[in-house]
Amino acid sequence: MLDKQLLEQYAELMGDDGVQDMYAAFADNIGGYLNHLQWLVKQRQEQELRNQAHKIKGACRSVGLRQLAQTMEKLERAEWQWQDVEHELAKWEAELPIHQHQIEAWLKARRIE
Repeated sequence: MLDKQLLEQYAELMGDDGVQDMYAAFADNIGGYLNHLQWLVKQRQEQELRNQAHKIKGACRSVGLRQLAQTMEKLERAEWQWQDVEHELAKWEAELPIHQHQIEAWLKARRIE
């Protein structure tokens, strides 16, 4: 669920505060990214949706959310039908808080050490 090896590398390079800042930026922006993606689904704008999925994939990967990034990669690259996108997006949105909790727990554990 969480790419801890990547996060450890970031912590070595930027320090724990740098990783915390990076995650805070992700947490601040992911809601807007998701809202825009949902709007694109409603508008049935396929190419723009694929572009937005690419952006979200990168944001997820940058904070170690490998599984969420994989879903976005499917939306970016795979063949799909709109009902599939709607289903995947609803599932992704429901899982986002669980994945964010994983990062937050990892960050908290590092502060305690």
